[in-house]
Amino acid sequence: MKQKNVDNVLTWPVNAQDRFEYPLQYIIHVLVSFAQALDADILQKAVRLSLDAEPILGCRFVEDEKQPYWQRFDDLDEMQWLVCIRTDHKDEAIGRFLKSPFFHAGQQINVCLVQAEGGDSLCVEISHACSDAGGLKEYLELLAGIYSELQKNPDFSSQPYTHRRRDQKHYFDAMGITDPLALFDPQAQPLPPAWGFPHHGTERKEMHMALRRFKGGALDRIMSFAKEHHVTMTAVLLTAMFRSMFAMLKPPLGEKMGITVSFDLRHAFAEHTDQAISNLVVGINPRISRLEEESFPETLKRASEALEELKQNRAETVDAIGLEAWGTTDYSVFLEQLQAIVQMAAETGKTNPLLSNVGVIRPLEFGQSRATDAYMLTPVVIPPAFMLGVTTFNRTMTLQCSFGEPGHKKEEVEAFMDLMEKELRSV
Repeated sequence: MKQKNVDNVLTWPVNAQDRFEYPLQYIIHVLVSFAQALDADILQKAVRLSLDAEPILGCRFVEDEKQPYWQRFDDLDEMQWLVCIRTDHKDEAIGRFLKSPFFHAGQQINVCLVQAEGGDSLCVEISHACSDAGGLKEYLELLAGIYSELQKNPDFSSQPYTHRRRDQKHYFDAMGITDPLALFDPQAQPLPPAWGFPHHGTERKEMHMALRRFKGGALDRIMSFAKEHHVTMTAVLLTAMFRSMFAMLKPPLGEKMGITVSFDLRHAFAEHTDQAISNLVVGINPRISRLEEESFPETLKRASEALEELKQNRAETVDAIGLEAWGTTDYSVFLEQLQAIVQMAAETGKTNPLLSNVGVIRPLEFGQSRATDAYMLTPVVIPPAFMLGVTTFNRTMTLQCSFGEPGHKKEEVEAFMDLMEKELRSV
């Protein structure tokens, strides 16, 4: 991540995924619960120091018709980054924070500490323009580490990671690709979506959240089922999602439907430690058809085979290259193209639902305070887009969907989540 100094203001380049995500204005949240209280003063200092460790978090996205860029705020110490709320109504306080705008226009991150009897809750929201869910997991660990160091040494300071990369180069290197643009095929267009989650326009006036949780033995059964069938947890979740969508929409028999599965490029270069918090997730699109009277294992076989075929054909590489090529167009042209895609989805009502299995959030210790629960919240996407997020922490798997009414109706989202729960508890 090469920084520049323009008129005494630090700037960094915007990568291909950043410029794709910024216009959508999506926000990712994570909620973390503690049995013990956190020190609000230490946390406030830790949040501020995290902006030095990961400089992009202390930047605004500057739109330029040719190529946008990240620009460092020059008044970081005067800006609010943390709000501390003492309350007897924890859930209400968290809900208000989740629905509130960022403290300052252009911010990439906000943190809320809710202190209540029975334990504290930490909520972090981050702009998808600078980070995906994988990056947010990394931020949690960074923040926990800084907090722990400050608890031991109040004079602790963070070293900026300005040398770290924020682009897809490590992935392309791992794949042996020296010139991704040379491999871009403009004729290789993905198949158009054949269905979409029920929606009622694109407005998102009122935010809601739907949640289903699988704890202890329930999670163990699902994991054992995946192991017995030699498939990943993502394949099991994908199967449940296909079956739930089939039950809701009843698409024509034999006609293949797609679900976009998020793919974290970080898995290809896990040994690298110089990758900064960034967007590094692409999508692959397994497609299967609805069949009558099919068991879960039978659907699983077809869904997992479709997923594995895409992985073997490096479908994620094709998507990463496409994003890289798209990132070379003038930003003004890119915005027109993106708007056309969003408009087409709104007119047809068709866009593949998205499954994002973020995976495991590792144990978190903020000094002497150990996290007892944690899960992520998906962005409130623009209908007809629909997104289901899955995170696992401390032997609890959480299925979660954030959505906005009236574009998505609460009763329809809850009905889908009921179907997902039924499918997963049946294995």
